[in-house]
Amino acid sequence: MFRGRYQFYRPHLKGSRSLLVLAFIFGILYAASSSLGLPFLIGKVLPTVFGDEVQRASPLINFPQWTGWSPVFLPKGYEVTFAVAFLPLVFLVRGVSEFFSGYLLNVAGLRVVESVRRTVFAKLQQLHLGFFSRMSVGDLLARVINDANSVRLVLVDISNDILVQPLTMLFALGYVIWLCLSKPQGIWFLACLLVVPLAVFVVRGIGSAIQKRARSGLVSASDLNSITVENLQSARDVRAYGLQEREAARFDLASHEGLRIQAKLVRYEKALSPALEISAAAGIALAIGVGARVGFKFEELLSLITAFYVAYGPIKRLGFVSNRLHMAEPGLVRLEEIINAPIEVADAPNAQSLGRVRGDISLEAMSFSYGTEKVLNHISIKIPAGQSVALVGPSGAGKSTFVNLVPRFFDPQEGVIKVDGYDLRSVKQGDLRANIALVSQEPVLFNETIEENIRLGRPGATSAEVREAARLAGALEFIEAQPQGFQTLVGERGSRLSGGQRQRVSIARAFLKNAPILILDEATSALDTDTERSIQHSLSQLMQGRTTLIVAHRFSTIRDVDRVLVFDNGLIVADGPREEVYRTNELFRRLWDNQSQGVA
Repeated sequence: MFRGRYQFYRPHLKGSRSLLVLAFIFGILYAASSSLGLPFLIGKVLPTVFGDEVQRASPLINFPQWTGWSPVFLPKGYEVTFAVAFLPLVFLVRGVSEFFSGYLLNVAGLRVVESVRRTVFAKLQQLHLGFFSRMSVGDLLARVINDANSVRLVLVDISNDILVQPLTMLFALGYVIWLCLSKPQGIWFLACLLVVPLAVFVVRGIGSAIQKRARSGLVSASDLNSITVENLQSARDVRAYGLQEREAARFDLASHEGLRIQAKLVRYEKALSPALEISAAAGIALAIGVGARVGFKFEELLSLITAFYVAYGPIKRLGFVSNRLHMAEPGLVRLEEIINAPIEVADAPNAQSLGRVRGDISLEAMSFSYGTEKVLNHISIKIPAGQSVALVGPSGAGKSTFVNLVPRFFDPQEGVIKVDGYDLRSVKQGDLRANIALVSQEPVLFNETIEENIRLGRPGATSAEVREAARLAGALEFIEAQPQGFQTLVGERGSRLSGGQRQRVSIARAFLKNAPILILDEATSALDTDTERSIQHSLSQLMQGRTTLIVAHRFSTIRDVDRVLVFDNGLIVADGPREEVYRTNELFRRLWDNQSQGVA
């Protein structure tokens, strides 16, 4: 399972392969120096220097006869110097290799996390709007920021241990085997190594419990994240309705649940080390008894016990690795839900380029559903270029869905939508949307300067063109009154500007884009009457010569439109000039009269 996921994420290692190779080389040096250095010093170097005459005359290293290699002796006259220098040298190699292995791996890990986050974020830009209606902002934020670390755990941090720890164990066990085979009955000492496989069952049992808790922990963290984001985005309403205590209680409840799950996770994770320590102690105790019966000398037995204990260190570490893998798996699953999400609105392989269009829009037998709920049913209509069309009707009648289909935010399940005779599925989305300007009820401004927010309409525009767009939108006066003028930062979502000012910046953006198709999606419904009147003139200018679709609940914005479409239960029940529709359609007449009386 993890192998498949490793293969899936391998492209993210592309920029870090040289770092990983170097890290693995230093990891091997670290494994060899850690597992062989101390046992060899105790079992061979010190006896050769400080032992009796027989021990001092013994070779430092004895090779099997079949190799034909000569024994290795300490240099005469430098025995003490060698013994004194051996341990610092071993720990120097160990320390340097540990530093470079860890440093290089962490740099590679940071690169991997950055690559995964960029990939996930880029995929989010391709997903259709329906995906975001099913996922909370807090949950998506947790996946992009936190869950990406799961990839780092699997691909980098853990991969080092998967190589280094088995090598450390094999070096240590190799030393034990080499020393044991030099004794006639040393094979019985090796039997003590059978304790090692028993630790695998301990690791697997604890790992299974950890995986279950880790999955619950990620869900809990996402819930907590969602509550926090939701609260911070609604600070005014929370205070207006006195919801501070309620919000604090919600946060406390989610935080307490997260604490409960994390406490269980820590309990199982920390249980691994004592369990393996007990196994190691049992194996070493058994080894001492067997070594005494076999006839090992004290220094040999001490050396073997040291090597045996060193071999248990990697087992503990591999148990930790197993736990981390189980903890990482839920995060990988959550990331893959984004990465593998189908792109429901995608360019066809042979999609055509689309230049500037005239603005003719036609729908032929078009139906659209959200799941099983049909929102638009068998709509057929033609809107010629340059015509202004108002879309009216009760809430939920399908007006906003209609205008969302024109920029191809969604694809209809039945029928065809065309612009200038081109089926929207046959052209590139980028080219299509370059021909459409959108002014919505809640204009989205980024935490950049006013100039940059306007320039989003046409990124290559000059400062003079941005200024002219602001003038046409009636925004120039308030912009120049700002301390930094066009270079004023608007704050998160334009929080430093009033509602009317934000809307004028959005209109200026549409002026700058100069697209032949304009969508006004309840562009003034959030504004007070006076502000709406002042902005209406700018909108009237913006509509001139453009195919304009206006979704409006305030009928004061549609008095001068060329045509009215009345929506009801997914159908267009009336179509024509405003006066004619008022005369012939009861629904529109009732809506118009009710609003007119309310205004009066």
